[in-house]
Amino acid sequence: MKVQVFYFTGCPNREATTELVREVAREPRLSVDVEEVEVMSAEDAARLRFLGSPSVHVNGLDIEPSARNSEAYAFACRTYNGQGAPPRELLVAALKESESCCAAPVTSGVPAAGTPRGRPGLLMGAAGLFAVLASACCIGPLVLTVFGISTLGASTAFEPLRPVFLGVTALLLGGAFYLTHVRTPACAPGSVCATPQSKLPRLNRNLLWVAAVAVGAIAVFPSLVGPLLGGSQISVAAAGPSTTVALHIDGMSCPMCVGHIKTALEEVPGVQRAAVSYENQRAEVVVDGAPPPSTDTLVTAVENAGYHAKAERNR
Repeated sequence: MKVQVFYFTGCPNREATTELVREVAREPRLSVDVEEVEVMSAEDAARLRFLGSPSVHVNGLDIEPSARNSEAYAFACRTYNGQGAPPRELLVAALKESESCCAAPVTSGVPAAGTPRGRPGLLMGAAGLFAVLASACCIGPLVLTVFGISTLGASTAFEPLRPVFLGVTALLLGGAFYLTHVRTPACAPGSVCATPQSKLPRLNRNLLWVAAVAVGAIAVFPSLVGPLLGGSQISVAAAGPSTTVALHIDGMSCPMCVGHIKTALEEVPGVQRAAVSYENQRAEVVVDGAPPPSTDTLVTAVENAGYHAKAERNR
């Protein structure tokens, strides 16, 4: 562990404090690196969290627990219960606290082994994975469509598991928030082994919220994007002589499927326009009046897209 004695030139208690620190540090069971640091200005006092001369820090924190959160930085002499040098008991207690708090010295901001700082990130990563799996029934077909692959029926296998994936995603997000905002870490702020003035915890909390929004967006992606694909309106406006063919669709596993079916139907020669309803599991297709594409052709187009269809009625 690292012990620093802060002082300014002319402090009458510097030598006594330094000697006390070195004497305690010579105990065989302790591995202590003692350093004297001269404070030369009020700016140094604020930067080093210097509360007066002499001040002793163990692994970056003041040996006096009640002073660790103080911001009364002063380029002045300091007293400890009316004494100019810190009592031996206070120094020994701080060293024991540091020794029991962390298994290894904390001198570079690297957390000791066993601290849970990295666990929220792991939980967020797992939550992202399950969010993608929860939306695989729709994200998969979208990716395949981008690459020109139209066989999308395999995505329906994910639909029964979607509630499970969403539940696991929620649990993992909750665990990440618990570790970040509720649970006290092994080296909590104010303890000897904590890294002073670290901005990393705040950054981690901010990144957690950003990641949570991103994971949530992925999880609800199918419900948000489906209506934007133009298949949510079942009414179809015909242009010129036409016939409307109604199809019952099986295999739509999420709202985004309507876009795939709509595209497949509108690529059939003779189709003017198609509308697909995920809620009703059906499609209405406006086709040319003469000659119209056959119902079997429309059914085949839907089945080539990875779904099942059968004619309901014509009008």
